[in-house]
Amino acid sequence: MDMNRMRLTALTAFATTMLVLGTNALGDDISPNDLMKKVASAYEAAKTYKAEGTVSSDIETGGTKTKIEISFSILLKKPNQYLISWSQKNMSTPDVVVSGSVWNDGTQPYLYMGIMNAYSKMTTDETALGAATGISGGAASTIPFLFLPVSKEQQAPFSRLKDPKIERVEKVGEEECYVLTSPSTISKEETLWISKTSYLIKKYSRSFEAPEGGVAIPEITDKQLEEAIKGMGQEVTAESKKNVMEMIERSKTIIKTAKLKGTSVEIHANVSSPELDKSDFKFALPKGTVLKDSLFDGIIGENKGISNKAIDSDKK
Repeated sequence: MDMNRMRLTALTAFATTMLVLGTNALGDDISPNDLMKKVASAYEAAKTYKAEGTVSSDIETGGTKTKIEISFSILLKKPNQYLISWSQKNMSTPDVVVSGSVWNDGTQPYLYMGIMNAYSKMTTDETALGAATGISGGAASTIPFLFLPVSKEQQAPFSRLKDPKIERVEKVGEEECYVLTSPSTISKEETLWISKTSYLIKKYSRSFEAPEGGVAIPEITDKQLEEAIKGMGQEVTAESKKNVMEMIERSKTIIKTAKLKGTSVEIHANVSSPELDKSDFKFALPKGTVLKDSLFDGIIGENKGISNKAIDSDKK
């Protein structure tokens, strides 16, 4: 065998070895379903969760591009304690900061909207976290819905994944993570970076482009409709139900016709599981904050005598 052929044979053997090693290193013989089960088990076993992070969204619609930056902090403790706070900046007006918080010290869920300088009681944890999801950039849902047993039906984000695959191993900070990707019922592609050691989610991204066939929007039942109205602090009437259904139909039309592009990237840093007590879940309301029976007055119908109460946050 001549020298060139020996070198070629050696290189081929080396490449084959690296391919095998690389394949083992990528998946470590773990399937996407097994990986997702390990993630669910890790959050189920944890008693507390603490993290801080960012959500960066680049959105394009109709030729208009928008960049939104959100910073957030999360405290969670089973079964029903949480404090999630965020600050949002639209980079076209970076001096304007929109803040918010959703919390429950174990006795009552609340939602605070800084743009309204107001807060209100929420009827359930699921309603509170659901209402906070969009305005927090997803920080109030990605991990909280995995960690807290607030809804038996909600298994975000895994329940909506259609064809999950482990694409590669990649570092987030100094931690090696499995990179799990999949189209979903709401997105062309969702990606999760999952720690190889703790099986906790360190990073999550979502494309704003619709999946093939469009976004699957479930029909809302009459019971769900009434619960949503109650959750917003409104009276359930024929008029309020009609108004909410009209809002839902308008939202469906926007989702189907907007042709959004871009991505949202959520990063969780300084993740830990510290000892936490009830006082850790008390949100310090800014002075002059108004307590409202509902933060959705005027959005779904008439305001019929709903009272607003100015409070001294130092006494709450």
